[in-house]
Parts: sequence; structure tokens; C-alpha cells
Amino acid sequence: MRSLVPRALPVFVALLLGAAAQAAPTPVKVEIPIVRPIQTYTLGQEGGQAEDEIYLLASGVANGQEFNKRIPEQGTVKAAPKTPPFEGKPATVWEGNLNDGEFAYVTVVLMQGSGKDEAKLKEFQGKLDAAAKGVAERSKKTLTTAESDKLIEETLKAQQGVVAKVKDTFSREKNTDHFGGLFNLIVWNNGGKITKRLDPVGLTFGEHYGVDAKIYTKLKYTRANVLEKDKAGGWNEVQFPPVDEDKPEVVRVKMLENEFVKQGDQSIKKTTDYLVEVRVTAGGKVLEWEVGDKQPGPGTLTTTGSTRSSQIGAKHPK
Repeated sequence: MRSLVPRALPVFVALLLGAAAQAAPTPVKVEIPIVRPIQTYTLGQEGGQAEDEIYLLASGVANGQEFNKRIPEQGTVKAAPKTPPFEGKPATVWEGNLNDGEFAYVTVVLMQGSGKDEAKLKEFQGKLDAAAKGVAERSKKTLTTAESDKLIEETLKAQQGVVAKVKDTFSREKNTDHFGGLFNLIVWNNGGKITKRLDPVGLTFGEHYGVDAKIYTKLKYTRANVLEKDKAGGWNEVQFPPVDEDKPEVVRVKMLENEFVKQGDQSIKKTTDYLVEVRVTAGGKVLEWEVGDKQPGPGTLTTTGSTRSSQIGAKHPK
């Protein structure tokens, strides 16, 4: 007996299965594989290497749900030029699945200090959260290109207003923890293609030029003063770009503060300088970063973005 099932049915089923496969969510992970202390916040003793305690505060929204995370969950991580945190054991900032149109928007703050002053941390995080949650697009589960641009621009502007007054909460004179820097990262499933963009908070105190007091988080070349161990185990001072040309798998965020510290009758300049590397994988593949041609500030570089070429974005793996 011949089957009465139409011959077109197997093709129809195959099309349905293909559509289901295309609609499958993409697993995404945001990591910090290393934090490089270039100059520590702790005042070094003569003849010894200064060492900081650091921790990261990660917060944001993903799949329409707010999240907060502290790295490490308890305590701090030791940090010095020759002992960079998370080397060989990347810190996961956010991990999850994104369906078409869904996004994760993550804010990362680097802090130096013991992390024990919960009241001040709660006050600072509360101000940042209020600034970020004031942007309407944050509450959406999915985004259009125009909405992603608005989320990025308005959040950054609101955060800059908070960070510009960070010394009211954290300062050396008040013997508190120290604000190291802040950046935002959006990861977005745009039509099945995962794109990303990173926006540092920028210059929030002082002037771009000169060596006077200033605070910034930027994407720019370091000086040739970052210690890196070579294959023979020796240490060399090298210069790092925001993105490597040959293997652009991480973007490097530079966080610096120049301040003047009183020592006896004198006031000496103290620089705190850190370099944070960020890596994003999607579907098990590392997304590459691509350098753009616009400069938002002196010596500051950018990469080509998925929604706007003046900031940070991603190049999808070939």
C-alpha cells in the first residue's frame, strides 16, 4: 500500500527544523582575563613593590532582568605589577543566552581597597544604579539599533555626572577605598549576529593634556611602562595598544588618576594606573575588536562599533 502522506511533508518539516535551529539562543560570555597594575594606588616603600587590594563591581541588565555581581564575591584580590589579577583564571563578568534582539548591558567598576565600607559602596552604587535606570531603553528586553544608541549615550552621560563627584565619597584624605575606573559594555543579538561595543566613562576630572590632577577611563596606548613576563621568565617594560592588530581578541581599558599627596611639608604627584582587558565569546568563538579612525580625545583611540563608528564595537568572527 502506498503512503498517503504528501511528498512535500519531509521538506516542510526540514524547513521548520531549520527555522528552529536559526532561532536558537546564542550563549555569550564576558570575561576579564587579566588586570594589569601599571602603578598602584598604595604608596610603595623604598626598595619594595607596592601592592593593592582590588575588587570589581559588575551590574547591569540582561534579557530584561537586572543583575549585580562582585568579583570576588568576598574579600579582595592582591594586585601588583608583577602579580596581575586573574591571569590564567579569567573573571566572568556576565554569562548567559541571548535570543534575537536581546541584549546584555554591563557596567564594570574597578575599586582599590579593602571593600569593607559597605555604607559608602552602597551609596556610590545606588547613585550609579539610579543614573542608569533613569534611561527608558534599559527596561526593554529587546532593542532596535536606534534604541541601543540611545541606551549607550544616555547611560554614559548620566554616569559621568556621578563619577565626576566620586571624590565626595572616595578619597585618600578620607582614608576610604579608591575608585579606579568605569566602563560599559553592550552585547546584542542583532538578527542572529552577536555584536558588542565598549564605552569607557572618559575624562571625569581635570584636563586631557598635561600632568596635573585628572581622572579618566579611556581606550588609548599605554606608555612603555607596563611590566610583562617573557618566555624566559624575565620582566620587560612594554607598551600596549587598546587592540592588537595581529590578534584583536581583547580590548584594553586604561584607568588613570593623577593626584597630589602631602608628605611632610611637600605635595608630591601620585599616579594610579591600571589596564583592564576584556574578552567576549559568542557561541564558543572569541569576537574580535576592530579599531576605528575617530578620536574622542587627545591620544584616545576607538574601535568600529556595530551601531556607531565613533566608539567601541566588535567584528564578528569570519
